[in-house]
Amino acid sequence: MRPFLRPVLFGLGIALALGFSLSAGAAGTGLRVMSFNVMCSFCGHNGEIGRFKKRLPQIADTIDRHDPDLISVQELFTRSQMRRLRRRLKTEYETVFAHAIVGYADPTLFVRKSRFRVLDRGGFWLGPNAPRFGFGWAIAYPRRVEWADLEDLTSGRRFRFVGTHFDNNPKNKEPSAELLVRTVLPGGATGLPVVFAGDTNLRPSMEGYATLARAFRDTFTEVEDHPFIAKGPTSNSDGCDLDPTAVFPDCRIDHVMLSPNAPWRTKAWRLDAFKYAKGFTSDHRAVIVDLATE
Repeated sequence: MRPFLRPVLFGLGIALALGFSLSAGAAGTGLRVMSFNVMCSFCGHNGEIGRFKKRLPQIADTIDRHDPDLISVQELFTRSQMRRLRRRLKTEYETVFAHAIVGYADPTLFVRKSRFRVLDRGGFWLGPNAPRFGFGWAIAYPRRVEWADLEDLTSGRRFRFVGTHFDNNPKNKEPSAELLVRTVLPGGATGLPVVFAGDTNLRPSMEGYATLARAFRDTFTEVEDHPFIAKGPTSNSDGCDLDPTAVFPDCRIDHVMLSPNAPWRTKAWRLDAFKYAKGFTSDHRAVIVDLATE
């Protein structure tokens, strides 16, 4: 049976199957990264999954169970929603998001305060007028890339953490990938290492994904096993964001990637398929990646 089809009990699966502690940060050498689209408060699946206010404890629980060092969160739209989630988390995080207008929190970067110092931060809007505000190449919701330059207080290493949420319109996805690569990786081998995480709406078969994969290392492809973390049996489609006809891993659109000069190797890649009383807490599954220093 393929690894991702095996039911994996959360605590037992992490401790035995993956063989390392729940907190990568606690060890001081590893790095745990999460990308999580939490489903917006006005999205179409609210009737099926539940409204944001009711799901907020489950979203926080999903994050707390994995205790990531860095999180790229998508579909928190307001500063208020971001703050409500941050207050519920057991770990204290510094947040990086767009302060323009009333605060635009899609995406928001969550950075573990006890481990990292934020040296610089910024972002840009995705569209032909980037970095200025716009609605994309084809009119859609405003989309952004957010970044933070970090210093790891445990090692002194400096790197850039980047998060995004690409628009799903085909006319916006490919130019978004091109703009991100062109803007985020100008330093090449001499620039800061980059950890990139986000909902790209790009499956591995799409040209936009190829644009990213040519510029970054996809952590998914660097390990053989891709277990689902769950409290019961799972099915292949559980990894495909409420699309029962899709096939994992062909359906992947949430990615964690590294620049070629990144000093980490991928130790584990996994997907949270944990179901609550009403099922999944979002129309996306959280992706969790553990990185180890070379």
